[in-house]
Amino acid sequence: MNRYGISLLFSVLLIIISCSQNEVGRMKYSTKSVKSADFINEGLRYQDNFAFTLARESFQNAIDADLEFAFAYYCLAWVTPNRIKRNKILEQGEKYLDNANRSEEEMLDQMAQAMAGKEIKWQEWLEKFSPMHPNETRYINLQGNIAYNAGDQEKAEKYYLKSLAIQENAAALNSLAYLYTEQENLEKAKDVLDRQLKVAPDLANPYDSMGDYYLEEKNNQEAKRYFEKALEIDPEYLTSSRKIWRIEMDENGNKVESYTWSSDSSNAITAFRTGLWQFYNIHWQMAREKFEEAIAVDPQFAMPYLYLVLTPGDSVRSEEARTTLAAISGNASQFEQDFIDFNLYWRDNRKADVDSKINDLKTEYPTKHLVMLLDGLNKFRKKEFKEASAIYTQIWERFNFAPTLNMIGYANMQADNMAAAKNAFAEYITNNGGHPNPYDSMGEYLENMKEYDGAYDYYMMAFTLDSTFSVSKVRADSVRIKQQADNS
Repeated sequence: MNRYGISLLFSVLLIIISCSQNEVGRMKYSTKSVKSADFINEGLRYQDNFAFTLARESFQNAIDADLEFAFAYYCLAWVTPNRIKRNKILEQGEKYLDNANRSEEEMLDQMAQAMAGKEIKWQEWLEKFSPMHPNETRYINLQGNIAYNAGDQEKAEKYYLKSLAIQENAAALNSLAYLYTEQENLEKAKDVLDRQLKVAPDLANPYDSMGDYYLEEKNNQEAKRYFEKALEIDPEYLTSSRKIWRIEMDENGNKVESYTWSSDSSNAITAFRTGLWQFYNIHWQMAREKFEEAIAVDPQFAMPYLYLVLTPGDSVRSEEARTTLAAISGNASQFEQDFIDFNLYWRDNRKADVDSKINDLKTEYPTKHLVMLLDGLNKFRKKEFKEASAIYTQIWERFNFAPTLNMIGYANMQADNMAAAKNAFAEYITNNGGHPNPYDSMGEYLENMKEYDGAYDYYMMAFTLDSTFSVSKVRADSVRIKQQADNS
């Protein structure tokens, strides 16, 4: 997994430090159960190597081995994306906080604040905490990640080497490999990747990282072999399967390229991309704000105007945006022009048969997920829900675009395939647990199943996460009335 994965790991896993019961310079657990302590260490190892499902299983095993081990509850909560489930885990763990030792208390306080959404000054905290446990490799790795993400590669390398001098560990080796790759020192990168495979041959990520190395070497077949090995170990490791698809498309002459947007402003493009994310996550207000932000930075950037036309909630602004779009769309790239023309046609001709137009777009742009989304929407509109679900599933498996999980859920709900719908909404939460819409969607599923207590909780979680997501509060109030009717 590349630098962006390392950055994600840093933000998600920052403050959990690996622990050992008796080693000098390392942290001690409060549990008296050796078995529980072993499960914690196992879970932290999985966690560091992006094996989050295994990490959750190990932390749950640690709880089962010592039901009063507060730290284990907090570790499990930390890697549980579903905020409702996380809160229930924390409620259990809070009962046993008095059992925590001083070091655990230091950590648990920061973890609780972070999970409550408070901003934590991690660097300052690490500088105070780390002298207490100078031989903890994970905190050294985290300091390396801070330096890496700040662009200080020299400082990051020193931290990773310091960590490895204490103990050979896959997390430091993985980070160091990508650092060397970025420096175009592929010989050093290969050496540390070989070492990583020796340390963690049972995990998918080291094989995925070696595959990335071979991509850098322009050796697609060897890269593919390592990605396939990663999938043998973990069939759900979609990072590797997505790379295999890209290799195969490249071999067929359809290289998967990133979108090239017709704006010279990186700030405008960033705002537009954020708006797209909010648009497809059905957060219309936030989407409009980001599209407007993109336009304010670059008034000649056509795509944000298109999405203002498409975004519900402000018909006056939509018409204004369309007028401007007509005047500037000639500045757009060919893909943007074709995409704009189709969407405006479909908006004006909602009942038209657009199969041939979409097929033309798919032929011209076979690797663009925005085109595939149009295809799925067309199938959904025609009530071909099974076909729509298949298209959305294909997008998810290829592009890591979490909103398609929501679309899979609704397509299956419409097809009365409720088990598949529930699984899709659960995956949507797992992969986008900080956004309100996944909870709103699960709430709607539970309401359809007449599970009103659960529906209310999910609607209210959506509203709690973002009070501008007011539709969830309306739905929660409606469900409350149904609950009362059932109980009367």
